[in-house]
Amino acid sequence: MRALAIAVAAAAGFSPAVALAQEGTLDVLDGETLFEGGWLFTLGSELQARQGLRHGRDRVADPLDRRLTQWSLDFAAHYGLQYNVQISAIVPWIDRELKLDDPAGPDRIAADGFGDLALVAKWRFYRWDDVGKAANFSLIAGIETPTGEDDARSNGVRLAPELQPGSGSWDPSIGAAVTYEPGRWRFNAAALYKRNGLGAQDFKFGDEVFAELAAGNRFWLEPYPGPFMRFDVLLRFRHQGLASDGGSRVADSGGDFLTAGATLAFRPRPTLDFQLFVEVPILEDLNGTQVEEDVSIFFVIGFRI
Repeated sequence: MRALAIAVAAAAGFSPAVALAQEGTLDVLDGETLFEGGWLFTLGSELQARQGLRHGRDRVADPLDRRLTQWSLDFAAHYGLQYNVQISAIVPWIDRELKLDDPAGPDRIAADGFGDLALVAKWRFYRWDDVGKAANFSLIAGIETPTGEDDARSNGVRLAPELQPGSGSWDPSIGAAVTYEPGRWRFNAAALYKRNGLGAQDFKFGDEVFAELAAGNRFWLEPYPGPFMRFDVLLRFRHQGLASDGGSRVADSGGDFLTAGATLAFRPRPTLDFQLFVEVPILEDLNGTQVEEDVSIFFVIGFRI
């Protein structure tokens, strides 16, 4: 019981960064769809680092000096079911490590395993074309299934839900995206709402809202099928509501997050994609006291057939 109390206390003040499975791959949170019968396979790797405590918008002292590192591998397969319908399956492998200076308990808590499988469908309901420009409008719907590891243990103790790779819940989401491409430019806007269900250990993560605005330029563009490189800048807003544990609200959970990011995309040939993405927080307004975000680095490879 003492070890259990230590593990739970160490996890207090930690709520996973608001993240949707659709972010861990290519060509989902935009207005475009794959051509009919086309496949896109992606493998992404993301590293997130978090350190220090924040109460609301203010940094506060952390006597335990908590430092969280999360590394994930995201496997995804996307298929063009019709010329305007795309379906996707995304499954992450998640490795979390929480280090802390606690003389009364363990100084390291770790968990790894498969996260929840996400199934996503995208319907491009409208496309507008003109000379050298195009706009695509899509609706996006998905569900994250309770297939991930939700019974991970560290030091012989089952970890709190916030540190588990999987949620143990059914989590549907719905949203829309618009992509406009005039010449070498690319502008993208996307919004998504995710309803988190009741999961393992009678714990429910707060519902999530995600929005993104991005602008990019193909600064190197050779005639098809030649290569191109594109640089994007973007803003992302995330909101997560309060979690609940056994029916009681968790005061130290959820909040509002505003981040800025940059992406370098390289397509050496039409069948191959590389993207490197870096994201840093601009504003964090957290409910209660939580470990604050620091930086996120993401690299993905895509192969099209």
